[in-house]
Amino acid sequence: MKPKTILTFLGLAAVLVGWGISWANQSAKINSNSVKIDMLSSQVETVSSQATEADKAIVRMETKIEYILKGIDEIKAEVKGRK
Repeated sequence: MKPKTILTFLGLAAVLVGWGISWANQSAKINSNSVKIDMLSSQVETVSSQATEADKAIVRMETKIEYILKGIDEIKAEVKGRK
């Protein structure tokens, strides 16, 4: 083989190896980002469900407060009625 042909094949091999390394790095980054996205997604779901539970608790407390205020108004009306 001629030296030019050998150098051409070596150059082509170097380009292919470089492309392969670059492709492998990109695949690794994609997989890493995929894992991070999955983790963030589960954290968002957890926070969302906690917010929903907090909203439900607030509604329950508001309802209890309304019943208490209604009871106080009834007691006031009863006291006024006795006078």
